[in-house]
Amino acid sequence: MVQPVAAWPTATVSVSSGSSARRVPETFLSTSHEYNRIHDYGDERNVASWAEVFKMLSPSPIIRVGGASQDKMTQVPDDATWKALKLLQQKTNARFILGLPLFILGLPLFILGLPLWPKNATAMGKQIIAASKKYLGNSVIVYELGNEPEFWPTGLGGYDAKGKWKPGIDAYAKWFDVVARQVNPCNHREDPKFLSGPGWGNVNTQPTSWLARVLYTGKDCYLAETNIHYYPYIDNTTVTPKQLLSQSLQDFGLSKYGEYQRLVEKEKLGVRISETNSLYGGGKVNMSDTLIGGLWVADALFAFARAGAKGFHLHWGIGGHPTGDLGQPNTGVQTNFYYKYKNATYEFKQLQALRVDASKLEKPVPWPSVHAPWYGYLFWTIAAAGKYNSKSDATFVNTKVEDKGKCGANMKVWALRADNGDLRIALINKDDAINCNMKLWIDDKRFCRTASISKLLPGQAGIKSKGNITWQGQTYENAGFTGKIQGSTVVMQIESKQYPKVGKCGFEVPVPASSAALLVAKKATK
Repeated sequence: MVQPVAAWPTATVSVSSGSSARRVPETFLSTSHEYNRIHDYGDERNVASWAEVFKMLSPSPIIRVGGASQDKMTQVPDDATWKALKLLQQKTNARFILGLPLFILGLPLFILGLPLWPKNATAMGKQIIAASKKYLGNSVIVYELGNEPEFWPTGLGGYDAKGKWKPGIDAYAKWFDVVARQVNPCNHREDPKFLSGPGWGNVNTQPTSWLARVLYTGKDCYLAETNIHYYPYIDNTTVTPKQLLSQSLQDFGLSKYGEYQRLVEKEKLGVRISETNSLYGGGKVNMSDTLIGGLWVADALFAFARAGAKGFHLHWGIGGHPTGDLGQPNTGVQTNFYYKYKNATYEFKQLQALRVDASKLEKPVPWPSVHAPWYGYLFWTIAAAGKYNSKSDATFVNTKVEDKGKCGANMKVWALRADNGDLRIALINKDDAINCNMKLWIDDKRFCRTASISKLLPGQAGIKSKGNITWQGQTYENAGFTGKIQGSTVVMQIESKQYPKVGKCGFEVPVPASSAALLVAKKATK
């Protein structure tokens, strides 16, 4: 369906094709994972399937390894973990951010997280860095020192010169600085800066002065960038779909994030949102794991890229567990497992039903199970890069709502101008019931000759769909263990319209409830 529906209300939005706002970072959409089962992605028996997943996002995806596992770490990851990460890197050309422990309960890789708590934080951090260089070479772009210190069991704080724990932001800032200077010395001007911090648990809850304390002591020595986490500031036990997708909730997070962005921009450093997702605590069942989560992801990616974030890492936790009990709802691609038994494949619970002892079988094979949020990832990727396995190549241009008409839908419009001249306009209808025609006015008639439409459509359950979701006519239904998207790409042509009263041309696009559309207008050269 590409023609407007007469019975639907219409809203009008103008697009300033020649304006220039923020440039989208080349690799903005990224992922975040706990250390616990990061090795599942590099299992040689099925690493090819995981490569199919990660390579959709970028020719060199950025994978952050850290989180709660970072500061719970008691020892450096074993050789098997590093070998798995090396294999994953070889298959995907991935870059890492690895977490280092600061409280000493964790250790990250890929935006490598470093532990930042106990007295052995420095020693463990150095060991992690050494191991990463041995196995991953130059693929680690930064090491993330500490994770969500305000949620440490002791509360925020740090060790003093005598090794005694002191509470509060002052003690924390001093402790962060001590460990950072030992892990990343800056005795000479040419010494590289490779740390990131402080990894606050939520941009919504911490004062910018706390970041300033870490920023000003580290910006000239060891900080290559800053990082914070973002989760919508709402109770994830009582939240409704309407509340989660509301503009007011997003605006609150963006306003808080903007304070960090302005502070860090003055020092010419970037802010990476190194951990985020639709809801904290792994998300909410029947919400985060449905198209509600997918539409939240798509809109949030546009919003925070437009706000200036350096990266946006959607957190998958441990991914999954062989028992099938520990996957979290907001995971884009969950790690499922199958066991081999009598020339067939079984999940853990199936073996239990057969009274087969899984511990006596060969260890299970991890495979990628695509969930609803992943379709939001793909929608963003095509909008920002034009195709899969490509770097983002676009700059935001300005849009303006000219007339909402009688369209009461929860609609969002984002517009990007690609380096090749294409105008990519994303239309996201986050409403669960109201359909809407979108009338687009474009200020340059050269964009109104050739254009196409791609659709993100729900399954039978509408916005609560977990399966049978399609993007550009493709789906992961019946993908098996392969990690490959199924079906042929469906892209429809759309005819332009003229609006002589306003001196503009454009398009009219029907956007049903619980769906999204991407219009790509080619710029004529003559």
